[in-house]
Parts: sequence; C-alpha cells; structure tokens
Amino acid sequence: MSIVSYMSSNYRPDIDGLRAVAVVAVVLYHGGFSAFSGGFVGVDVFFVISGYLITSLILPEIESSSFRLAEFYERRIRRLFPALYFILIVSAVPAYFLLMPHELEDFGQSLATTAAFSSNFLFFTESGYFDGPSELKPLLHTWSLAIEEQYYLLFPAFLILLHRIAAKHLIKGVVLLLALSLGVSIWSASQAPAAGFFLLPGRTWELMLGSLLAMGVIPGTALRSVNETLSTAGLAMVLLSVFTFDNLTPFPGYAALLPTLGTALIIYAGKSSKPGVSRLLSLRGVVFTGLISYSLYLWHWPLFVYAKHYLVRDLAIWEACGLVALSVALATLSWRFIERPYRGRSGWLSRRHLFTTSAAMTALIIAIGLYYDASEGLPARLPSDVSRIADVAFDKPTDRQDCEGIKPDKLTYESLCRLNGQKLAPTFIVWGDSHAGTFLEAIAEISQDRNLNGLNATFNACVPFANTRSLPRDAEGECPAVHAKVLAIVEEHPEIETIILSAKWSRYAHGTTFQDQSTQVTTLQVDNRSANGLLENNILFSQAWFTTLEVLSDLNRKVFVIGPIPEIGVDVPNVLAKAALRGQTRKIDVPRAEFDRRNTLVMDLFEDAEAKGVIRYLPIHSTVCDVEVCRSTDELGPLYFDDNHFSNRGAGKAKNILENIFSETSD
Repeated sequence: MSIVSYMSSNYRPDIDGLRAVAVVAVVLYHGGFSAFSGGFVGVDVFFVISGYLITSLILPEIESSSFRLAEFYERRIRRLFPALYFILIVSAVPAYFLLMPHELEDFGQSLATTAAFSSNFLFFTESGYFDGPSELKPLLHTWSLAIEEQYYLLFPAFLILLHRIAAKHLIKGVVLLLALSLGVSIWSASQAPAAGFFLLPGRTWELMLGSLLAMGVIPGTALRSVNETLSTAGLAMVLLSVFTFDNLTPFPGYAALLPTLGTALIIYAGKSSKPGVSRLLSLRGVVFTGLISYSLYLWHWPLFVYAKHYLVRDLAIWEACGLVALSVALATLSWRFIERPYRGRSGWLSRRHLFTTSAAMTALIIAIGLYYDASEGLPARLPSDVSRIADVAFDKPTDRQDCEGIKPDKLTYESLCRLNGQKLAPTFIVWGDSHAGTFLEAIAEISQDRNLNGLNATFNACVPFANTRSLPRDAEGECPAVHAKVLAIVEEHPEIETIILSAKWSRYAHGTTFQDQSTQVTTLQVDNRSANGLLENNILFSQAWFTTLEVLSDLNRKVFVIGPIPEIGVDVPNVLAKAALRGQTRKIDVPRAEFDRRNTLVMDLFEDAEAKGVIRYLPIHSTVCDVEVCRSTDELGPLYFDDNHFSNRGAGKAKNILENIFSETSD
C-alpha cells in the first residue's frame, strides 16, 4: 500500500516532511548528538503544525455549523490514545525492575498525570532545586502532549464562542490571545522559566501561530519566486535553531520565534505552490519518517532513559545510535499495527466502544500510577542490601516548609527557624544555600550538647553574599533582598555573636556574569561554558566576597566559613544501589586535582581572609579527601544523598571540624 494512499485529497506530504525534521531534531538532541544542541525546538515545530492542522479541520465545520465536539474528540482519541496508552503500559514494566523506590514513586505520579493529560503541571512542580535529573524521568517528554490536549480542549470552545458573539472579529480575537501568550512567554523566559516552558499560557501562541495560518490571515501567493524565498528562509530558520541553540538559550521567549516563524513560512509557502523545500520534504523517505513521528516521539525517550538507568551512566555514541535505530523500528511497528487500525471513522471500535475503552484504559493506567505512588515505590521488591544503599537518598535534613524559602517581605527574626527549639535565645546563625542546609543536623546536635541555639537562614541557590544574586535560579532577584534582611536581623540582635557561612561555592565562582549598574547588584550566572565568562565571574565573585567581608566586619561578629563540599557528579546512592541490584560493586571517587581545580579561587580567598584574621576557615573537604582522591563512600556506604550534598551521616563525619565553631565561640 502506498504511504499516502489512505490520505484525503487535502493531504500535504510536505507537512509530514516537516514532522520528520522536527522528530529527527528531537531524537538526536535527546540522544546526545552535540551537533543537534537545539534539537528541542522540534517540539515547537510540532506545536505550529498542530495548530495549523486542527484549525484547518474545525474552522470550516464551525463556520458551517456542522462542528460536533463528540466527533472532534473521537478523532483526537483515535489519533493519540492507542499508541500513547500502549507505550505507557509498556513503560510501567521496566520501571518496576529498574527504578529505585523514590524514582518509582515519581514515575507513578507521572504515569497517572500523563493518562490525565496533565503531566506538564507535574513536571513544572518537580522543577525545584532538589528534583532529580530530567534526563532520568521516563515520561518527561509527555509534557508536550499535555500542552496539545489542553489546547484541543480549550481552543474549539474559544473559536465557537467567538464565532457566535463576534464572527467578524474572529481573527482579531485569535491575534489578541496570541499576543498575550507571547508576552507571557517572553516574560517567563527570564522571570519564571519553568512555568514558561511547561505550562500552556506560555506556549499557546505557538499553536495559535499555526491557527492563524489556517485562517488565511495572509492570502497565499502563486509567485513561485516568493514561495521559494520564503520556504528556503523558513527551513534555514528552523535548522539554525536546531544547530545553534543549546540548553543555555533562554526559552521559549524571543528565541522560540525563530523556529516557529520558520515553520510558519514553510507551511505558508507550500500552501499555494510546491517550492523546492516542499518537494524536498515530500520525498518518500522523509514523508514516512513524518508518518511515524508520533510513535517515534513516544518510543525514543523511554528507551534512552531506561538504558541510562540500567547502565547507570550516560550513553556512548554507539549505544545512542543503536537506540535510535531501535526507536525507528518500534515506531514503524507501532504506526502500522497500533496507530493506523484506529484511524478514521472506519477504524476499529465504534465511537461508543472507543470512548468506553478509552475511559477504562485511562482508569487502569491511573490506577497503576497511583499504586506505585501510594506504595512509596514498592521498596519491598528490592533486596535488603540494595534498599539500605538507596535509603541514603532520604538521609538528609528534614524539610522545613514553614521556614525555608521565605519571601523577603515575610522574613523576620521570628520567622527564621531555631535549630534547638524556642526556649533558648539564638547566639549564632547559619547563613547559606542548600550546602549550608546539609550541616544543620550536625550543627544542631553539637550546639544542643553545649546548651546553645541558632537560626536557620538557608535559602536554596542563594549565595550568602551581600547584594548578590545568581542566575538562573534567582531570576526574580529575591536573594539580595533576603540577605539584606538576614544582615539586618544580625545587626538588630547583638546576642547573635557568630555567623556561619556555607554554600556550593564553586557554583557561584563559575560562569558568565553581569552587574546591574543602576542597583549595584552583582549577578552571577552559573554553569556557563565561556572561558571569558569564567574569568569575569571569578572577578565578580571575588568582588562580592570582599564586599561581604566589609559588611560582616562592620557587624563585628565572629565569622566561620565552611569550605566547599567535593562535588561527585553522579547521584551516589542511586548509582551504587543500581549497581548492587545487578550484583556489582562500584567505587565513586573524584580526583583531588579535579576538586582543587574547581575550588582553587574559593579556597585561596578563604585562606587569605583567615590569614588576615577576618574569618575562620573550616576546610570541610578534608573529611573525605586525601592527596589523591575525594571519596563519596566509606566502609558503611554513601556519604552523599545525591551528587553534591553530604548526607546527615556524611556531615556528621565533619563534627570534629564543626566543633571548632563552638569551642572558639565559648572562649
């Protein structure tokens, strides 16, 4: 049978070719092929295509009063549900055998929300500081399906309502909504990146761009030269995005205009004629890749993720190539034997049976997900030695939702948590980010033995420097305001004699930076790979440190600085537990030279300040490092609860160093 023989007369093979471009970009990006560093824009290409096709389908029916929601959702169910539900069921099996309890619990939540087409909300809420790596979430890619389903739910109703009350202004209404959504997207790219990425308000404009194309906002032209130019420019814009964007590109926002407008140009130019780009996209092999693109999108990500869980490492290039080939093979089978039989009104199952079966399958998948979640990841399925290692992931300071992450306007002396109850007046304060938080239990135990109390002023991703913020975590600039309040509290309470600073110092000393001259706030943008940016950040980090020392000196308090914790680079208990599950013993050490390289600047600054008598520096790394390596384990197991934070037991090994704080305080 011909690939397109079952298609309608309005079928455009070049749009399936566009789907092929989009899915290949996404798959190779996820496979770790560095040339496709911006391959994530393939999802945006899909959004524009979806908006165009859905509007092309429903608008004529709305205008002729023949549109029926039941028929519309029947088509959507036949198109989306069979392949998706099959892959969700299949994905639940390796999850049971490969994932640790907390991972299976998270998987259960994503399974249930995916079946309810709301996984984008879940992944948005999971984008917090301590959330697991995104590349290890088997259903992360379903966020885009949730976006589309939410659009399919709301957009037809919007069009119907607008057509009834103001048919002449239909296009204006869509343009207005598009502009509002684009504004949200641009704002959120810098101020709320997770919300802009995962939630519908910041993505609607991409689908509506396709909708406006279908509404004929710009009349087509038969001029071949114009269509050739536009389609060529459009393809160039899409490919430029794929090959030049990367994970540091603020997205979606302004950046998303490049691939989406490029997609729109290709669709527009191919509507009136067949320019060279359209003919290229209509080649048989390209079209076939587009036809299997939905199944390919569904299959490739779980395969990559479960391979990483099994190997407990990143994929080698040959492994990624093999998984790409396997994804294509499974997608082809899925398209032929799962997708196609349900397509069209003549597909398997009548409408009534289709809705009934879909509801039953939705309930079943949600039930499986809730079972994984409610059972806390079925820990009893693991051997005891594996469970013991995996449980270290929970050996960390207790979450205190009522006193951590306090907004600047709510932060007061009373709102900061006490480490040892409310009876004793605090005489010290722990100021820093999550690395400071790892020492809270150990510091609390030591101070309790000495009948002392302290304040917890730890704020995730906030470097404890005066008037300094770090991107991308502090996009809203809350850290300077928070730390100004902390310093004011110390100044107003002379009984707070000691200030303890701790942070993931190397994070803030690396990357590119800029300084807002109007406010004199130093901004450290972490994790940038630019050599010039690193040098600039080193300079600004040093300046921020000296400024903070001046502020602390004026307060005339004892200042102790806990040095950097060695960063391991992999989730220690997770890796070791999965290795033990396969009967393997794995050792995770970091070369001492690597630790020194990342922290030379920081340790030099601290040692210099100590030599001048300004601070007391506590080289905490000495508890796990010798002259050759920094260890992540001891004879009892992991010393970290993730890849860079000491577990409570790991921090406890540093008690002999931390006790110096209180020995010197009591002198």
